[in-house]
Amino acid sequence: MTPPAQHEELLRAPTAEELARLHSWTQVSLQRLVDAVLQPSTFLAAMIWLLGGTFMDVAVISMAAAMSYALGSIVMPLALSKVSDIRLVLLGASAVRAVASLIIAVVGWRAVSMSHDAVVLWVVIAVLFYQVSSAANVSRNPRSFIANNDQPTSARSRQVVGATAGLIGGLIAWRTLGNQRLDFDEAAGMLLFLAGMASLGSVWFQVTAPLRYQDTHQRLPVAAWSDVEHTLQNIEFRRFIAVRSLIGISTLADPFLIIFGMMQMQLSLWHIGAAVAMVVIAQIVGGGFWTLLGEMPGSRRSIQMAGLMRFGALTLALSVPFLADSRWYQSTFESRSFANWLFVAVFFVLALAQNSLTRNEQHYAMQRLGDGRLFPAADLVLNIVVVITSLTPLIGVLLIESYSLRFAVTVAASLAFVAFLATSLLASRKRRLRRRKLTPSPRKSVHPVSDRSPRSGSVKIKRVKK
Repeated sequence: MTPPAQHEELLRAPTAEELARLHSWTQVSLQRLVDAVLQPSTFLAAMIWLLGGTFMDVAVISMAAAMSYALGSIVMPLALSKVSDIRLVLLGASAVRAVASLIIAVVGWRAVSMSHDAVVLWVVIAVLFYQVSSAANVSRNPRSFIANNDQPTSARSRQVVGATAGLIGGLIAWRTLGNQRLDFDEAAGMLLFLAGMASLGSVWFQVTAPLRYQDTHQRLPVAAWSDVEHTLQNIEFRRFIAVRSLIGISTLADPFLIIFGMMQMQLSLWHIGAAVAMVVIAQIVGGGFWTLLGEMPGSRRSIQMAGLMRFGALTLALSVPFLADSRWYQSTFESRSFANWLFVAVFFVLALAQNSLTRNEQHYAMQRLGDGRLFPAADLVLNIVVVITSLTPLIGVLLIESYSLRFAVTVAASLAFVAFLATSLLASRKRRLRRRKLTPSPRKSVHPVSDRSPRSGSVKIKRVKK
């Protein structure tokens, strides 16, 4: 029998705070599930290529995904300053995103009966509009200006819930693509349907989230041109912008690496699903690493680690096909399974490098400027660099069509090496003076207690007359 007190607790209606917490967690979980499945450099690139798409189709999706966050950070402050009600912008972007999500779900539902060209066309269009509408739903919207203690859930709890949902999505993609009972059309259709329905749910929970008066009237800060000029006058900041540009240009072959693996290593659907899961795991590992490491974020060493990991991953991608074809490997291993898993590890290292860069670039820029009032200007310059460098897959397409895919990856690895060498020009963080631990030491020798004269237990107290 359940005690009466516990029975009343079970029948108690949830409070508004508990419903808001559940609402926030559900929205974050669905969005992370979508992000885990609709990865432009792994699942979407492989799907477009296997269904007869072109390198340009892969590049368009990759560019839209790379610039959506930065473009939203540039456009949203200007757009919100021109409207009286923020809800109009958020509702409009949410409507476009919902339509794009519905198209993705319908294409996934009808993927088996549709032609490959139609699937590729509608997926490219839907993902393009989905990413463009995501520019209005970046994390730095007016909701993020509310203090954490005023939110229904903390930032840490949303990160944990989102990471768990992302991991589940990555494992689902891995298991679905690796299922031998399903052909690729059926597996890809199931994942597209899952991502589309999850995205619709995420949009619904985002639109129905409660808004307060200050949320609808708060505006994002717009950078003044004088602040931008003052920011660019800082030589350390300019060096960082140059290094960040080199790192961004070295991503010209990232969307085509999974295609390179299928052409050179004959990667199976199982390995493509593993690459999807590796990207999610790398994001979780990177988030936990930089969260626990409180002293290092924003330092030159963190940017150097990101550059080194990027160069190492691209070098590994070029070396694995040669290793698999060598006589030593063929005499040592019975199959290409080990070499295939080495190539899958490339996506883990690349995702870890990108996670390290995105988590530290703003911290490093603000430490170089040393003035918090210049944050909107510095953020504007960084986002402009990200938008420009996100167009580099077009250069990759030109290199592939003019020479070969291997040549494009080689150029990207060379640029990554130059970017890593350029990180040595970055200024290091100023070291803090450490406090010395002082241990008191007597100036004269102290007699032991046994040699002291005995003291009496009586204490005389003298009264002072006023």
